[in-house]
Amino acid sequence: MAFCKFSSEYVINKETQVDNLFINEFLPYAPAECVKVYLYGLYKCSNSSAYDNTIENFSKVLNLSPEEIEDAFLYWQEQGLVQVLNTCPIEIRFMPLKNVINNTKKYKPEEFENFNRQVQEILEGRQITPTEYDEYYYLLKTLHFQPEALLMIIKFCTQIKGVNVGYKYIITVAKNWANEGIFTTSSVEERLLSYEQAGSDIDKLLKICGAKRLATIEERELFIKWTKELGFEYKTIEYVAKLLKSSKVNFEKLDTKLLKYYEMKKLSIKEIEEYEIQKSEMYNLAKEVNKKMGLYYENLETIVENYISSWINLGHNSESLLALADYCFKNSIRTLEGLNNTILKLYKLGIVSIESITEYINELMILDREIKDILEKLGISRLVTNQDRSYYKIWTQTWNFDKPLIDLATEMSAGKFQPIQYLNKLLSNWQSSGIKTIEQAKNFTIPNENKSEKISENKGRSYKKEDLDALFDSLEEIEL
Repeated sequence: MAFCKFSSEYVINKETQVDNLFINEFLPYAPAECVKVYLYGLYKCSNSSAYDNTIENFSKVLNLSPEEIEDAFLYWQEQGLVQVLNTCPIEIRFMPLKNVINNTKKYKPEEFENFNRQVQEILEGRQITPTEYDEYYYLLKTLHFQPEALLMIIKFCTQIKGVNVGYKYIITVAKNWANEGIFTTSSVEERLLSYEQAGSDIDKLLKICGAKRLATIEERELFIKWTKELGFEYKTIEYVAKLLKSSKVNFEKLDTKLLKYYEMKKLSIKEIEEYEIQKSEMYNLAKEVNKKMGLYYENLETIVENYISSWINLGHNSESLLALADYCFKNSIRTLEGLNNTILKLYKLGIVSIESITEYINELMILDREIKDILEKLGISRLVTNQDRSYYKIWTQTWNFDKPLIDLATEMSAGKFQPIQYLNKLLSNWQSSGIKTIEQAKNFTIPNENKSEKISENKGRSYKKEDLDALFDSLEEIEL
């Protein structure tokens, strides 16, 4: 029995560390049952002396037969991740993954004799080193590439880069394809066929870019992404390439531009053409909006893409946007993000047209005039704040007080210490006491009114030095 060990609750609540090498290099290609066995075994390693750390318990928990579990561990032994120390009873030792990755001696060249010969025939211009062979063996054994599939990739890379292509380039292409699930002969053939079908279109794009060479694999991958994933037709891609031609277009710049159109849901030539026509107008609009907001930006491109175009898509035009920019500036909202929040808030209310915006702003102006009138009656001279609007909304909409009652409460609060707080407290007391009429309000007295008044008066009073001296003298007499 172990002298010190974790409690079962500790083990359950503790995390099981899974090496990223396992996730990246082994998990995608291993049978599902083998992955289950490996991960559960890794979990049980943290409590190796537990009574349930047995093959019988593995079988019960994973719903696999003991034979299937043994086969799984034998599979991982072939990969170098575990050692099967005993078979009766079975005993497993988990190995560090870094040692497995760095162990290049586990491959036997004679096992790949036919493959070696074919690779050397493809790369006839140079001698393949043992290190390069080991990298190919890793792809075959660990990433489960079919030999013919890997040979097709090597041959394709030589067509692009020549027979002197570096093996690291080949390995990178193969691993990238494996991450996409392309490691069988049929899947590699399908990918190469897609390249072939797009070949003439890609060549045309290269000419537009001013390149007189074959397309790289990376460029072919980008073209497949544009057409298959993003849904652009070739004519649209060509149109965008020609738009960028004056700025020394290449596939990377074209990719950036197409992604922006995709994000804006501009997928056809007509949509992009209309957007580009609007773009100059949007730049002018961006300048006017900034001017209204008291802002200045030298680079307007990001403003057009991140704000103006989005607002236009919501149904706004220059008139409505300038009206809202002017409104925000006058209400101390001085950032484009603040304007954006206002626009989105009004959009949710269905307020987009200049008519609906004008009506909304007029209503707010009427509301602010009513609040401003209250502030002036209370002897407060300042702009209306959002807090004032929030109070007024509660008084009129939540508590349902009409204007005569609010006017009476304002009159009663004038001259008080902190009149806004006093008014809020007075109306709160009326609401909780069910006051609904002028007569009821006049006969109502706030509890502890006199005490509160005295405290308030003392807070606002200033004392002369002689008054304070007399006060201290009287305190000394009391102490005596």
